[in-house]
Amino acid sequence: MNALFIAAMIIVVIFGLGFIFSPGTLLGPMGVTLDANSDALARLFGTAIINFPILLWFARKSDNFQFKRGALITIFCYFLFSGICLLVIELKGLMNSMGWSVVILHLIFVIWCGWYLVRKTE
Repeated sequence: MNALFIAAMIIVVIFGLGFIFSPGTLLGPMGVTLDANSDALARLFGTAIINFPILLWFARKSDNFQFKRGALITIFCYFLFSGICLLVIELKGLMNSMGWSVVILHLIFVIWCGWYLVRKTE
């Protein structure tokens, strides 16, 4: 589970910092253009997701299985729900074909988290 937490931390830090400091640069290769309003919302989104690595850092270091499972459920829900949103955005043509890479990345994390959720032990 710790490998999952580390991988998720790295990915979410990259996207979180990208959304906070340069959302246009992060989303540009996917064919997304931002106006002033969407730029501000993207930055706000970055401040929200940048908290996941903090949770995962503490969960990774914890010996409490319930805490780790709670963190796992949290990131599972994040990757599932944001993956669904990204899939809808991609299917509506709001991102170019590069957007599929982010959809697939979310799917990988959903499967990885789901695998740990169905296991009975750590």
